[in-house]
Amino acid sequence: MKKTILITVMILIIFTVALSDEFYPDIRPGYGVTDIGWLSDYFSPLKGTNMDTPVFYMESGVEGPTFLLLGGTHPREIAGTTAATLFLENVVVESGRVIVIPFANKSAASVADSAYRPEMPHFIPVETKSGIRYLVYADRRTDIIDQGIEDPETFIHYPTGFKLEDGSETRNLNRCYPGKIDGTPTQQLAYGIMELIRNEKVNFNLDMHESDTPEEYTTEDGNTYQGGRLAYMLVCHPKGIEIGAMVNMSLEDEGFPMKLEESSFKFRGLSHREIGDNSDCISFLSESPNPAQDRWRKNPDVIDDEKYPLNHRVGMHLDLIRYLIEYYNMFSVNGEILIENIPYSSDLTENGIEYYLN
Repeated sequence: MKKTILITVMILIIFTVALSDEFYPDIRPGYGVTDIGWLSDYFSPLKGTNMDTPVFYMESGVEGPTFLLLGGTHPREIAGTTAATLFLENVVVESGRVIVIPFANKSAASVADSAYRPEMPHFIPVETKSGIRYLVYADRRTDIIDQGIEDPETFIHYPTGFKLEDGSETRNLNRCYPGKIDGTPTQQLAYGIMELIRNEKVNFNLDMHESDTPEEYTTEDGNTYQGGRLAYMLVCHPKGIEIGAMVNMSLEDEGFPMKLEESSFKFRGLSHREIGDNSDCISFLSESPNPAQDRWRKNPDVIDDEKYPLNHRVGMHLDLIRYLIEYYNMFSVNGEILIENIPYSSDLTENGIEYYLN
């Protein structure tokens, strides 16, 4: 890892939200961040490309497990990137360590979501204690320019051969695990994350996502449908299902109507399945309800929706993180992770996310 003295230089770079071909996430680390590196430190072919992404280390100096927190696998699912940002800007790790990648697919974050929600701005301003900051609303797939090749007609997962009719899924990071050392840029990105997990001996990880809301809706032809099967869901690799059940019960006590699902063996390439299968890490994936994911909505408010505001969704992920750590500790045989200053969902309801952004 880089020496801590490099942090100041890195922060000056990462402060910038570039409106050019290169995107640098605006992260303003709090006292808990002890070092900053790049994913290319683990897989050098990413270096110098828009696929490389910052990696933040939160070391306690006290022996214990390692937890990896991933946001921005799909950058249009902004509760995940915002939760990761708030974690980095507020939390201090007292025991064990946490590694955070707030924008797992930085290439996807570098382009607006023109295919799905062209009306949404790429950068959404919020007023914070230090002035205006911008939340990123972007695509769910690697920029095709960074991918370097046209999408095939059919997606074929490596190495299982699992197929999907939508060839653009080849640019979906959450279809490309465990990655391929000589594969497409998106496959190499997944491989780089797996290399980090293996080299850092990550014990458990959470990949934060958003889905459509669970609202019932009626289409123009008069048919009524129930949306949001994935909303308020925690998906667990089989070796983490007991921890996941305990987490969900605690989140239900906080007022979140959680559901639990075990990773299916039938659908391949997903982080919660492949990370757990291809490493010693216990993998989890969370889903909050995002109104902008509802295809039937016109001009959704991704920040201040009356029922599903961003404060509520980010609060769900942050509460899930603290309970996931708490219950992992119960099963740990190599110490525990202890964290301080994580905002609770009740804090966000009272003060808003803006209060916790540096």
